[in-house]
This record gives sequence, C-alpha cells and structure tokens, in this order.
Amino acid sequence: MADKLKILHITESFGWSGGAAQALYLARELRALGHENILACPLDGDLGRKAAADGFEVAQFQPRRDYDLKTARALSRLLDEKKPDVLHAHHPKAHAMGLPAKFLAGHKPVFVFTRRVSHPIVTGFFAKLKYTSRLINGCIAVSDSVRNILVEYGLRPERVRTIYSGTDPARFFPRPPDPGITAELALPPGLPVVMLVGNFSRDKGQQVLLSAAGLLRGRGLDLALVFAGRGTDSPELRGLYRAAGLPEEKGRFLGLRDDVEKLLSAASVSVNAAVKGEALSGSIRESLAMGVPAVASDISGNSEIVKDGVTGLLFPPGDAAALADRLETALRDPGLREKFSRESVALVRSGFTTAIMGARTLEYYRELLREAGSPRL
Repeated sequence: MADKLKILHITESFGWSGGAAQALYLARELRALGHENILACPLDGDLGRKAAADGFEVAQFQPRRDYDLKTARALSRLLDEKKPDVLHAHHPKAHAMGLPAKFLAGHKPVFVFTRRVSHPIVTGFFAKLKYTSRLINGCIAVSDSVRNILVEYGLRPERVRTIYSGTDPARFFPRPPDPGITAELALPPGLPVVMLVGNFSRDKGQQVLLSAAGLLRGRGLDLALVFAGRGTDSPELRGLYRAAGLPEEKGRFLGLRDDVEKLLSAASVSVNAAVKGEALSGSIRESLAMGVPAVASDISGNSEIVKDGVTGLLFPPGDAAALADRLETALRDPGLREKFSRESVALVRSGFTTAIMGARTLEYYRELLREAGSPRL
C-alpha cells in the first residue's frame, strides 16, 4: 500500500462559496482514501466551522492581503511543525502566502495551487512571480479553458493539470420536487420554474436573465423566476425585477441557501448567465447531476460540461435575446428536456464527481512528489 500522505490545505475563504465547498469535498475524499488533511483557514469562518465539525484539524490562517509577512511567518512555522507532504492553496491570497511561507520554512512540501476563475491574470513582476516561481511544483485548473489561460500566461504546460471540480452524487441526484420547497415557493401548479443559483453580482448575469424573461413574457410564455445565492434577497435585485416589468407574484428571491439540492428539485430549467469570471459553473454541474436541464452562457469551461444540444443549451454571454430563445426552446419541448436530463446525469457521473476529483488530485500529488524526489514514495 502506498504511504499515507499529509496534506495542508490553505485558504483565506471566510464566507461560504463554491471554492470553499470544493476544498472541503477534496479533504473528505482524500481522508476516505486514507490520507491526513489539515485545513488552515479563518477559524470563525464558514469553512473553518464546517471543517472542524467534520472532524478535521483546523489551524488559523487569515491573511489581510496578498503578501502579509506576519501571516507568512506563522504559516512557515506551521509547515515546520506539521511537516505536510503537500501544501495546497485553494484561493488567491493563500496562493500568494504559500510562496514566502515555503521559502522561510525548513520543511519544503510540494506546493500546488488551484485556479478557479477565468479572469485575466494581472501582469507585473510580483504577479508573474506568483505564478511562475520555482517554489511552485504544480497547478490545478478547474477546466481546460482555465488551463489555457495559465499556459498562455507563461506557465509550462507540464506544470498545469486540469482536474474538474466535483459534485457529490449522494447529495445531487434526480428526484421529484421536494414537498417543502414546493410549499415554500407557493407557485401555481404546472408553472415552469426557471432557477438561477449564484451570488448576486453583475458578473453572474442575473440582469441578463431578467431581460430574457421580459422578452419571453412578451411572447406569451408564462414562467416563474427563482433566484438563490448570497444577495439574491436584496432590494437591488428585486428592483431590477420590477424594472423588467415582470409580475411580482412570479418572482422568488431566496438569498443564501444550504439546501440547493432541494431547491433544484423544483426547477424546470437551471440557468447560468455569467458574463465574466466563471470557470466551470458549480450550480450548473449540480443541476446536471440532478437531471435538471441547463441553459448556460458559453463562457470559459461551461461548454466542457454543457454539451450544446446534448446535456443542455449554450448562448453567447450577455445576449439576453439568445438566452430567451434557448429558454423557449427548452421550455416548449418536454422531450428535449427529458433527453438533456438523461445525458447530463450520465456525464456528471462519468467525469465530474467528488470521488473522481479526489482520485485525480491524489494521483497528481503523487506525480509531483515523485518528480521532487520525495522519500515518501
């Protein structure tokens, strides 16, 4: 049997997010495979509390900025104390802090960072150093499109591995609408439900969906819109909804939820309308795992999971008219939605589960450790 590894996961994540969830999922999968995991993150943040409740050792890590030397020294002491085989940074400040911490520490673990967004990478000396330093052993990109951005930026192709973020099939699977959610939403029976799960921001494109819904209303297509995610219960989003001329009784603004699988069970179609930054939509991945047909903007890695015409429909980012057309196509054709449902569940189970993510990440760790000449292998 291969040696048991010790992995120190670092992230500045305080509030709950897709990246925080993926870090915790990865730690769980690696633990199930027999390896030790420590999470360094804000102790009083959402991830810190959830990880501690799940039985993981959690250490305080809360950098104030990219290069916080006091925190870097504390992290270097943690490296010398815990002596992890792998240091894995899951977010940008953690990535930046891992470099001076590894430089200062006597113990030099393999250092890996994950890139989860498709925003252009800033240029400049320190930015370049952050991505190309010899202290970094490897990089995980959550989609091929993100990997291409990193390679074009100057990372050597052999140092960048695509490992798709995972969805838990024990939590996200096809099911009838949850009775509690049906009661909570209190929508007329038979009314199609278009759902966008994502934190409220211009980048996430809620405004694009509102414009598309206005166009569909003009075509006589009746539907309900449901928004879930941080800030989706805000007066600002409600105001945009009213400004789009949509009927108040057919909009639901739920805010941040921890029962997304129950919410999605009530959706007729799941939408990702992101206009920038998205790498591989977690809510769309979860929707597909549940057999909920998806309509997504053709941005970054979305096309790597939403196969146009097979597992869902794609539209050009920011194009409300195109989104309206795709939604109308899906909502008016139950047979097409059934086809998307079958194909999407099969696709997620074959390549996008948390277990697959964990196994591929562990394989990558071992490759990097062998390259580094680790005595542990």
